[in-house]
Amino acid sequence: MTTSPIPKVRNLSIDNIKAVLIFLVVFGHLIEIYVGEDHVLRSIWVFVYSFHMPMFALMSGMFSKAQWDDKNATQLISTVLVPLIGFEIIYEATEFFLKGNVSVYAGLVAPYWMLWYLLSLLCWRLLLPLFSRMQFGVMLAVALSLAGSYSEHAGYFLGVSRTLIFFPYFLLGWKLGANVFSVKKNERLVLSAVIVVAALIGSFMLKNDFDYRWLYGSYSLHRLEMANLTGSMYQLLQYAASTVIGLSVLYLLAQKELGLANIGKRSIYVLVWHGMALIILQETGVLRAIFKHENTIALAVSALVSMVITWVCAHEKTELLTKRFILNPLSWLLIPQAAPISAAIAAEQDKPVQQEP
Repeated sequence: MTTSPIPKVRNLSIDNIKAVLIFLVVFGHLIEIYVGEDHVLRSIWVFVYSFHMPMFALMSGMFSKAQWDDKNATQLISTVLVPLIGFEIIYEATEFFLKGNVSVYAGLVAPYWMLWYLLSLLCWRLLLPLFSRMQFGVMLAVALSLAGSYSEHAGYFLGVSRTLIFFPYFLLGWKLGANVFSVKKNERLVLSAVIVVAALIGSFMLKNDFDYRWLYGSYSLHRLEMANLTGSMYQLLQYAASTVIGLSVLYLLAQKELGLANIGKRSIYVLVWHGMALIILQETGVLRAIFKHENTIALAVSALVSMVITWVCAHEKTELLTKRFILNPLSWLLIPQAAPISAAIAAEQDKPVQQEP
């Protein structure tokens, strides 16, 4: 008698976490231009940026494979390289249409705005088979990040700075695995809550002259005017703080079903499309109108608008149209005799819960 294979089941807890993180990406980008004008907005923005991109990199690492074969290579092209190329063209064309010239990112030879994450993810996955075989891979990644920060050329160019800065989080996620949040203990829950509350309070207590450029991961120590041992120690402190705060936030989010799994599993579409929504809001003057109100109203409206953008970008029709008109055609061009990109993305989304690195 043969037994049927155990069906692959998505980890809804992870999808819920991804949904919250991608919402924070949208929200952070929406209020970013105006954080210098209001202490409350600035403090919340600092709190969000202290962990949301590090944890996004960590989550990506959790579900990445250290093996390298034709299947993984094809999947990497279809799920990372194809969206990167496709939306790079779309955003640069939009920029040229609106302003008559290419974007400042093109001038810096860098991915357009939020697309840096796709280029960095491509690099991280290519590096993973090498670093996964090292005894102290995470420590080496941190050391490379610290050393690279001293280069005067480190910055936006090809997203090199962010690739180095966030790579340790990606490696840490791979080492932790997808089941790191499955263990539930009351004392850990209480500790996580205390850490998150303390971090939020600390964000409000920061002085107005706090240089928030540290949180971008795209500035060299020379540009931050701290190309010395103090600057490196500050970076190490930032790594420690972001990891502790971020893991605490994720642990709290993993405790309850939030009903956001459909958004989480389509987070890639929110990543690549929300920039277009923000460009439209900026060009039409809607963003300026939002932040003319006092901070409580502006904050509430910003959160609501961010929710709407996240929901629309993660809608199944957005996924369908994006695949049909952008991803599938590009995939056909780049991957000869390959399955459609929809199948590759489906395979990526249907990974089993019990995934070991």
